[in-house]
Amino acid sequence: MQANTDTQDGITKNTGRIFYGWYVVIAVFVILTTCSGLTVYSLSVYLHAFVAEGRFSTQEVSLASGAFSAASGLVGLAVGRLLEIYDVRHIMTGGIALMGMALLSLPWVQGLPALYMFYLLLGIGYGASALIPCSTLIARWFSHQRSTALSIASTGNSFGAIVLTPPAALLISELGIDGASLWLTLILLIGVLPFTWLVLRSWPSERGLSPYGESSVNASKSAVAIEPVDADPASRTRFYRMLNVSFMLGMAAHVGGQTHIFNLLMSRGADVETAGLAIALMAASSVLARFLAVLALRYITTRTLVSVLLAIQGVALYGCAFATDVTLLIGYMILYGTMLGNFVTMQSVLLAEVFGTAMYGRLYGLARVWCVPGALLAPGMMGMLYAFEQAYVMAYLAVGSLSLAGILALMLAGPEPVPATTLLQLSRSA
Repeated sequence: MQANTDTQDGITKNTGRIFYGWYVVIAVFVILTTCSGLTVYSLSVYLHAFVAEGRFSTQEVSLASGAFSAASGLVGLAVGRLLEIYDVRHIMTGGIALMGMALLSLPWVQGLPALYMFYLLLGIGYGASALIPCSTLIARWFSHQRSTALSIASTGNSFGAIVLTPPAALLISELGIDGASLWLTLILLIGVLPFTWLVLRSWPSERGLSPYGESSVNASKSAVAIEPVDADPASRTRFYRMLNVSFMLGMAAHVGGQTHIFNLLMSRGADVETAGLAIALMAASSVLARFLAVLALRYITTRTLVSVLLAIQGVALYGCAFATDVTLLIGYMILYGTMLGNFVTMQSVLLAEVFGTAMYGRLYGLARVWCVPGALLAPGMMGMLYAFEQAYVMAYLAVGSLSLAGILALMLAGPEPVPATTLLQLSRSA
């Protein structure tokens, strides 16, 4: 972390204070650790628990779990618009309330309508409290070192799988999904609400600051990001559309593979402790890979890195399809983990690089909506292939192929569009 600087009359003065945005980064890290550890990385744990307790079949839970990703994606566009108007803390608190309601309802999830409602509430809450608000905050607070700040903050996604998902799996194994419900809810509230209200602020100007890397002289220029901006000019570009197709395919593989990974391990002979450890190792590799990604971005473009991540994911998922030895399977999971958090983060970084921050919240929300079809259908498709084959070979081959197809879509995106400032002018004249 670097000390904050203030520029006056062209002279940079060191105030000796740490820029407040870095505290926002730490708070976002903790919030994402909690939210992702109890949702994204625990989806496979919930799937196994529902099936093991005899409430539903693998295919039923697979189809329903897609509702989580669909809900978190569809709510993104509305959240992006709300972030332009309301205090981010109010929006995130509403999201946490919905997630808490979902976790508290676990004892009553007995029929298919209740199962779908559980995943819908969990997904809407996650979309309103985690990925979109948190990445938007970092984009607003940082002009310089934005990719570094995003990488550090979003490492919480993977860290949650290390510190929360294995204990959650053991808790559910010992107490059952009903007995663990209240404890999971308490962990969620304690891990999110204090950091949301004590640390987070919607804009640097609320602390009398400008975004990191911009001088106080230019603070007024940053205020343009507060104005609602028509995102249509950006969303109509070929680059934006094909970029979203690429991420839709990549997220289909990402969500599908991750949703079934715990059940895959159990089906190939692992016990609960080993499966929990494997997920923690997968997440640990994701944490390490985030720092490697920051270094890689000094030498290659963000777009190139996205292609590399899609290739790694495809190879890892192909490996998971054929690995019958648990140790080898865990090795492929570790390889798979290197792209998990980075892939989602690079979507944020690439959008901010190309289109700027003025329309970021809305464009990112719309980009998440584009990902919905893949995230919704992939887990169910894998569940149906598993039911047909009574094994996961075809299922993981299918999602691995989707990941590789994402590389082709990114190649077809063509050159990056005009600078964000030009798009901003177009949006104002529309």
